[in-house]
Amino acid sequence: MAVTRDVLIEILAEADPVGLIARGAPRDAYAAEADEILALQGVPTLTEVTGVFTVSFSEPGACTRETARWITEEMGRRAG
Repeated sequence: MAVTRDVLIEILAEADPVGLIARGAPRDAYAAEADEILALQGVPTLTEVTGVFTVSFSEPGACTRETARWITEEMGRRAG
């Protein structure tokens, strides 16, 4: 079973790839990115996850491969 939207939003808030949460943004600041990741076919790859953040924030490297790896691993761990 796939991870839910709420769980993915929490994972992204914990990972905080671009520091939004650290700067005081609400926990759901990455909801749009969660939606994009959930729209991907199958298990998201590291390249797909980093690409979502690159497009969202118009900044290559907005989400490092290490952070993307943690996000995908957490998605697997927390899948219902």
